[in-house]
Amino acid sequence: MPLILYDMPRSGHAHRVRLLLSILDVEYEQVMVDMPNAEHKSAEYLKLSPLGQVPTLVDGDIVITDSTAALVYLAKKYAATNWLPEDPAGAAAVQRWLSAASGELYRSVVQARAGRQFHREVDFERAEAEATRLFNWMQSELDQGTWLAADHATIADLAMYSYLRVADEGELDLAGYPAIIRWLADVEKLERFEPMVRSQAQP
Repeated sequence: MPLILYDMPRSGHAHRVRLLLSILDVEYEQVMVDMPNAEHKSAEYLKLSPLGQVPTLVDGDIVITDSTAALVYLAKKYAATNWLPEDPAGAAAVQRWLSAASGELYRSVVQARAGRQFHREVDFERAEAEATRLFNWMQSELDQGTWLAADHATIADLAMYSYLRVADEGELDLAGYPAIIRWLADVEKLERFEPMVRSQAQP
């Protein structure tokens, strides 16, 4: 029985999971969630994902409603130790960036994009300040190595990639961060890479 991914194309959270599924060459069933028409708030969907979030990954009786948790699950399920190191230091390095994807990245790039593209109420000044701190940190890290958490790509890179690829949709400029731009291109060279879907401004 194939995995089921409840998906929304323009969601960077969902793209992280699609990207790893593609790279691992895992067969799955894709179920689109009509978020503009509030399908994610329906009683049926809330049974799967009590917070009404996308993506949701279903593997038989196992239901995972967090994108970074889904990355960990898939790496463990398919014994992809190159994507999630087993040694303590390597695992901790990956976890730091998974936390950043849910923290610093969310408070900056994700929020700015949500405000510009989906007309959410956002403190743009705060989001832009958070983005500057995040970009400076990433630039410093990527000046020292090709990838974020190891000497090869890991789920840390996939967790951070999706929203950074569309940072301009939040009117955030990466032009002053050449190492980040180089890293984005390196992610896009991975075998079976699947691109992030860009948004159109919502009415």
